[in-house]
Amino acid sequence: MISWEYCCVSGKKWSQLTADVQHMFHCFVVRKDHRNYLRFLWHKDNDLQKNLVEYRMRVHVFGNSPSPAVATLGLRKAAQASEQEFGSHVTSFVTRDFYVDDGLTSCPTKEEAVKLMKDTQQALAKYGNLRLHKFASNCAEVMSAFHASDLASNLKDLDLECDSKPLQRSLGLSWDVNTDNFLFQLSSENKPITRRGILSTINSLYDPLGFLAPVIIQGKLLLRKIVSETVDWDQPLTDETADEWKSWRDTLIAIETLRIPRTYVPYLSKTTTKELHVFSDASEKAIAAVAYLRTTDSSGEPNIGFILGKAKVAPTSGHTIPRLELSAAVLAVEITQTIMDNLDLHIDTVKFYTDSKVVLGYISNETRRFFIYVANRVEKIRKFSSPSQWNYVPTNRNPADSGTRSVPAHEIHSSEWLLGPKQLLFLRTEEF
Repeated sequence: MISWEYCCVSGKKWSQLTADVQHMFHCFVVRKDHRNYLRFLWHKDNDLQKNLVEYRMRVHVFGNSPSPAVATLGLRKAAQASEQEFGSHVTSFVTRDFYVDDGLTSCPTKEEAVKLMKDTQQALAKYGNLRLHKFASNCAEVMSAFHASDLASNLKDLDLECDSKPLQRSLGLSWDVNTDNFLFQLSSENKPITRRGILSTINSLYDPLGFLAPVIIQGKLLLRKIVSETVDWDQPLTDETADEWKSWRDTLIAIETLRIPRTYVPYLSKTTTKELHVFSDASEKAIAAVAYLRTTDSSGEPNIGFILGKAKVAPTSGHTIPRLELSAAVLAVEITQTIMDNLDLHIDTVKFYTDSKVVLGYISNETRRFFIYVANRVEKIRKFSSPSQWNYVPTNRNPADSGTRSVPAHEIHSSEWLLGPKQLLFLRTEEF
């Protein structure tokens, strides 16, 4: 499963590009003394009428556990070997913005986008005998800079200036290159109303950045209820639980109308200030954290963009609300570390918000000794943040509240979870 670290680089800059290394695993040869570990039986001369004979793989193959690690190392070594000739931007792209054979990045201008991809293509071909192809971009001029054979398969025969471009897959997300929006496509498979079928349905909602976290958390809570009621994976549900599941499942169709801009804010490269605002909240059912980028331009005009959100089912027993609020604060710190490590932007200010004054007391306390559970979490929070960064926010102004109580699918497009709190946009942050 592709992690959120690779996806959060997508919204930084104006021109997004995706690319793929052709037959990446097959480009790396298996050492002769290791080939006996990759033996298999097949019919001689590929004739099903002939006897089975023993073969050995000479290259790495899909499905073998070491293959991704070997191929990723080889890809990075090729980029590093090319650095003196092609520059550090190629090495940085390959090292930071590739997930196995898929590359995803964004550039401030179309000229930089074309140069990066052409340099990377030439560098990998020369130093690794690797072919970079299947290019796709939200900018037709970028794609026009490459031969049709190097474009994504469903773009090769199009007039890039006039024809509507089909949806692309961007590290597991559906991406409309015409409007530069992310969208969601639901599986049409009719799965059984059992524990197994429900788990499969929930997992099919692939959402690494957390756009739909307040919607999906309701499904996860239903699944937990089902687990407590049934033992067998294929046991039918009670009528009451089945009706509850159908009611939630049938609302998911609204997700297909959701369109989420890929870029965090308009013209990010022209902004003068960049602030990260991270909110956390908890309830008896779930904990959540969500982060927004707030920018201002030279005229002082502010913009807010959703960056990353996460909601988790709370333990069923043994935890008080203050403890859950503290766990949510830890989650806020964790997603902030993910953002700071992968966003590659200079952030002027990072601020955290919680509606729990107990948590704020934990974080700011310098003298009291806490029980182990509290002490460990306070230590982690203070390791990656300072008490001065933490602020109180009323519950009715806390967008993370949506992740703890769930939001119907048809309302997610207008929720503060996606749009961010209006106070960040219209008020000075000191007045929040």
